[in-house]
Amino acid sequence: MEMNDFVQMIQSGKINSQYFAKVGYERNRFLEGKEVDKAVVPREFIDSWQRCRAYGLAPYTLDYRDVDSAQKKELFQTMVRKYEFFLKNVFNIFDLNGYIFKLQTKEGISQFLGKSTLTFMDCSEEKGGTTSSCVCLHEDKPIIIFQPFYYRQAYIKHFFGELHGASAPIHNEQNKVIGALSLLTHKPEFSIQAYHLISQIAKLHDNLYLPIMLGYENQIGQIINCLPQGVALISEKNIIKFYNEKIADLLEIDGKKNPEHDLKKRLLKISKSRGADLEQSSYEIKDDFTNQTLKLVQLVEKSESGKQLGKVERNNDLFTFYQIKGSSPSIQKAKDTAEKIADTLVPVMIYGESGTGKEMFAQAIHSASNRAGSPFVAINCGAIPGELVESELFGYEGGSFTGALKDGKIGKIEAASGGTLFLDEIESMPLKDQIKLLRVLSAGKVQKVGSTTEISVDIRLISATKTDLLMQADEGLFREDLFYRISTFVINLPALRERKEDILLLAEEFSRRLQKKYDKFSVSMDQGFINALTAYKWRGNVRELEHAMEHAFIMLGRGTTLLPEHLSVKIQEAYQSRITEEVINETLEEENEHKFGLLALAEQKMIERVLDSVNGNISAAAERLGINRRTIHRKLQRKESSTTI
Repeated sequence: MEMNDFVQMIQSGKINSQYFAKVGYERNRFLEGKEVDKAVVPREFIDSWQRCRAYGLAPYTLDYRDVDSAQKKELFQTMVRKYEFFLKNVFNIFDLNGYIFKLQTKEGISQFLGKSTLTFMDCSEEKGGTTSSCVCLHEDKPIIIFQPFYYRQAYIKHFFGELHGASAPIHNEQNKVIGALSLLTHKPEFSIQAYHLISQIAKLHDNLYLPIMLGYENQIGQIINCLPQGVALISEKNIIKFYNEKIADLLEIDGKKNPEHDLKKRLLKISKSRGADLEQSSYEIKDDFTNQTLKLVQLVEKSESGKQLGKVERNNDLFTFYQIKGSSPSIQKAKDTAEKIADTLVPVMIYGESGTGKEMFAQAIHSASNRAGSPFVAINCGAIPGELVESELFGYEGGSFTGALKDGKIGKIEAASGGTLFLDEIESMPLKDQIKLLRVLSAGKVQKVGSTTEISVDIRLISATKTDLLMQADEGLFREDLFYRISTFVINLPALRERKEDILLLAEEFSRRLQKKYDKFSVSMDQGFINALTAYKWRGNVRELEHAMEHAFIMLGRGTTLLPEHLSVKIQEAYQSRITEEVINETLEEENEHKFGLLALAEQKMIERVLDSVNGNISAAAERLGINRRTIHRKLQRKESSTTI
């Protein structure tokens, strides 16, 4: 049975001393390695027991784990400070007499609120075993617990005596679990009241307090990000604790890759790599909560003439590696390779489908090189007629051909001298121009159309293609000698469908940008919306995802939650088709085991899918399915009856 079934059993009065004796018997069977009766012990507790056994946790020991990391304590204090107003008012709003009120973070750090004499405890499942808060954090739903369900019963009794109660999860603005609130009691008959009470308190946090608090935080954050100066809050150990977008650009900080940075080291690194002149001013601030002295630092970049100059102006709005988002191994490998070769002069070939970010990578390589202050010139060989490629690349003398400018024209290669030349879709370059490019790379000289002299040039070449150039060479469409000349180093950019773990990360990044563009606040993504994004096969890759997010923002109107219906019809249909296909496959696999037949099983599968997409919210599921709540309950009850027969 599931937790919801267990709660219904408690409310119907079916839980008594005889039942708890059965639980004790089943727990002993589990510790002996035998199978547990799932009709007696809720599935959530069985799963937790199994995890505890996998951790190698001894069920009978009394060892106690204090939090020995100052950093973990500081993180916990920061969380308490952030929600201090809410937690204090919980005591004023609710009658918590007879209960112990506890806060536990996602990492397992716990403190019994209102009892400052108790030390911080490591109550993670790996250390403390099965508790309501640990199971709640793992399952992301309220959990009620009684003494017989604890994995380390002797440990609980030794430190707390008989302990019962309930826990409920609290979430951040991305709807991710950040901790659990618990109400614990020494009287088992109070547990069901604790369950309903803590569930209500957690809902108040997520649905009332958090949106109010975030409204102010988002406004303040947007104001700080509009400042022309870089602003950072620095700890006593010179660690950057908070920073705005401007300082992230100035110091090339990647908060996803490494959340903490040493200010002095970052300044030194930037000074060496770019020769940047950063003017720094600072002010001391007292943190009343931690009693630490913090430093507010402002950074302004100056050119040689003393005029303020931002990174966007200096690099002509080029991308950097910091702006390339992705945590998948394939994109990280591409970034690591590109960063290592950035400061060399080796020719680079970037392979990738349309929309994977080939030019973004080329710009980032240039921005990270010692040529960052020199020109970055890009040309798409496939976007201009073949007969014009030569004059665009190599330039021409005045009067060289009909329609030529009187004074002639400088070619892209000459314009890029001293910097980087990026040739996108190089496979489209005519063969005659490939020969001339080979001459430029081998001799470092370019000859304009209509000229008899050569001009010395110094370029770093980065090329990009979405085709197999060696196959093109075999067909006589591309020069093999040029291929080997321009592909000393090859960087493969994965398609978005091959890095599904990055889809949500990129969607969140686009959401942040679009919130600023369309002046919206606290826009969230519904689980069904996320599922639709991750299920779609992005033929247009990152570019298509960016356009899909903007389409959704426009369709959102004045709303605050992105739903599947805000996506394009093509993506919606693909998502529905995917769900239908999966439901059919699952239905056919389980048909013979189901009592009510194929159609009923398909109905149940579809209901389960929709419930999963709305995080178990029956009202939301009923609205999407076009049926009422009672019908959903009836269909699900029919499933339960069929599985018990």
